[in-house]
Amino acid sequence: MKSMKRTIEVLSDKDLMKQIDESKKARAAGKVRNFDDVAKELSI
Repeated sequence: MKSMKRTIEVLSDKDLMKQIDESKKARAAGKVRNFDDVAKELSI
C-alpha cells in the first residue's frame, strides 16, 4: 500500500513528471550516457 501511495504522489507531481519526461527525451536523443558505460570507460 505504501508503494501505491508513493506512486500516486509521483504521478500527481506536475514538476516531477515534467522532469521525467525531459529525461526520457534526453535519453532518446542520445544526450544521456549509461553509468555502466561511463564507469567501464573510466575503469572504475
